[in-house]
Amino acid sequence: MYDRLVELVFSGNYEPGANLTERALAEQLEVSRIPVRESLGKMVAQGLLLGGGKREGVRIRQYTPDEVRQLYEFRLFLESGAVRAAAKYAQADDVKRLEETWSEMDHHVGDYGSQTWAKLDHQFHGAVAHASHNKRVIATVRVLLTECHYVFYLRPSRQRRQPSQADAKAWMTIVQQEHRQVIDHIVAGDADGAERVVRQHIVPNRFLSQNNAV
Repeated sequence: MYDRLVELVFSGNYEPGANLTERALAEQLEVSRIPVRESLGKMVAQGLLLGGGKREGVRIRQYTPDEVRQLYEFRLFLESGAVRAAAKYAQADDVKRLEETWSEMDHHVGDYGSQTWAKLDHQFHGAVAHASHNKRVIATVRVLLTECHYVFYLRPSRQRRQPSQADAKAWMTIVQQEHRQVIDHIVAGDADGAERVVRQHIVPNRFLSQNNAV
């Protein structure tokens, strides 16, 4: 239930600052209000949502530049460790998943604004975490990526500066080059190289998201 609610809340269908009600969410998820209430409370405790009191309710947070900085610094710490573990523990099926996702993303280079590209990007980083074979890392990265995915891709377009088509394609090409390097380092068992590329990959995205914060 918690994972389903996180995905729904960060689906891009809610405006920053929007109030969320247990009843409406329960109806959308076709469940009772009790698990929704518990999951909302957990999200508030984790800082994913604001509020939680009986009078103020729960609402979507409006990300400030400093909050985006904190979000991406946490992602940098976590994914750096995850990719090091992936370089050590990845199995053949993990590499296959990464290769398939990379190939599919390559078909969408230049298709900026496509939810297919955004979902595949999310999927690629999730696959890296999965290759760590650490259940705690996988679970934490799943939620973290959902939040980053919302901040980077899904906030209402009027709140984000849109790049030109040429700039978008150039950025997506670099993303794919770095994803390719991550796979190659994982296959080679090169933890240092994999971490170096992940750090290079995440930091520019943090600054882009920070500049576009509400």
